[in-house]
Amino acid sequence: MTEHLELTPATAPDWMDAHAARQMPHIDFALRRGTLTDNGATPWYATLGLGTPPQPLRFMLDTGTLNTWITASCCASDACQAHRSFDPEHSTSYRACAEPPASVPFGPWGSMGVVLGEDICHLERTCSGETRLCALDEAMRIYLSVSYDGAQFGGLACDGGLGIPAVPCDTPSALLEQLRKQGLIDHAIAAFRFDPERGEGRCLMGAVEPDRFDPDTLELLPVIPISGELHYLWTVRLDQLQVGGETLGGALPLALDTGSSCIKGGRAIIARMLSAITDRGRRPLRVSDPAALADYPELRLQLGDTNYRLAPADYFMPLNGGWEVGVQYLEGLPDELLVAGSLFLDRLYSVFVFDPNPAGQRMVALAQPRRASLSASGIWRNEFGSTLEIGTIAADGTFRGQYRSDTGASGVYPVVGVADPEPTGDSISCAFSVSWRSLEGEPDPSWHWVSGFVGTVQLRDGVETLATSYLLQRDITPEMPEWMATAVYPSTFKRVSD
Repeated sequence: MTEHLELTPATAPDWMDAHAARQMPHIDFALRRGTLTDNGATPWYATLGLGTPPQPLRFMLDTGTLNTWITASCCASDACQAHRSFDPEHSTSYRACAEPPASVPFGPWGSMGVVLGEDICHLERTCSGETRLCALDEAMRIYLSVSYDGAQFGGLACDGGLGIPAVPCDTPSALLEQLRKQGLIDHAIAAFRFDPERGEGRCLMGAVEPDRFDPDTLELLPVIPISGELHYLWTVRLDQLQVGGETLGGALPLALDTGSSCIKGGRAIIARMLSAITDRGRRPLRVSDPAALADYPELRLQLGDTNYRLAPADYFMPLNGGWEVGVQYLEGLPDELLVAGSLFLDRLYSVFVFDPNPAGQRMVALAQPRRASLSASGIWRNEFGSTLEIGTIAADGTFRGQYRSDTGASGVYPVVGVADPEPTGDSISCAFSVSWRSLEGEPDPSWHWVSGFVGTVQLRDGVETLATSYLLQRDITPEMPEWMATAVYPSTFKRVSD
């Protein structure tokens, strides 16, 4: 490993302002958090379209691999049954490659039997504020997994993986590089933000979101190439590693891997970490009561000028009805190499800069995230499938929107309301009225009715929820006396999108 390079304004790229998401062409991937398992893989995935017509499939966006792969429809292994699969026979753009079937090793996981093919990816592209679904100009080369040897594959939250390696690829298999080559993005950078509480995140390729991180905390880290089979990793220098104040090493290679969940490493460094965490074996690696985490030490990783601290609740993983230390030995890694996955990256805004800077190096940028505050604006859906769209909250708190219902008196109805335009607490009071005079369709008796909704926006079990009570007022007639014409009902909405 080479020396840590000191970055200056002359050697660092000016991507923070120049690549603002609203100005630059970019590809926007919505990330969802699947079930965390003990197989060491990330629970995060994005849904992409593969083939023609596009087949929706879940991919991990993986900075820890060279490979791009997907579960194939002909896969007969038990581990395949947990995943959606790509059916090449249903894609008119699929082309099989001449290479014979092969086995791709995945270390302690086992191996994957694959055939090589090429097909078109369909992605949502945003440029100058407009978003549309577009097909890549050039087919991607993809491993089609026809068998999994190893039960760990069955626990994956995704159906495949898109490689984002730190080195150029000779074949069109690395998506980030292909997007830039095909002119869909101007700059080969991938920016990740995660919100574990909400179970959602974003990956932008081609841009960053300056309002989603604190620029004063930004740390630019040069990628330090390592020799051998792991040359593709985004490896930076870990200047110091401490556990509970005990220094375990310095100038160590640290790979930042969006495809992993826990902290992995070679035998020597992991042995020292586990010894310090457990106080030489006097504390267990698994606890059943979260209160016991208070007895464990803090981890501290110094990268450049910044100390990143992980409390026990950060590096223990909730698994199998308890909490387990998320620090694992991984066979095949050099003794002193560490790999940090989502346990570390979930708490940061991270940018993987593939375009070399003027000094000729690729970089990783880390910053403290700015979490999205609660907001009433956005698209919501209730338990009946009805959709509520709340527009921008004006400075005086007023908003307009629409309510779409496909049950009962179906239609699209105008909404006006009020909500706090600058919320600061853990809930937002919100009130709005709906006129049941549909903007579409034929008139019916309900066109003369109105409703008033009052409720709060809160985060419940990691999901933004708008819980309301509403007053429905119908016409008062001899057949419908006042006491029958007025009714109060509950209705709970969950956020669909911003």
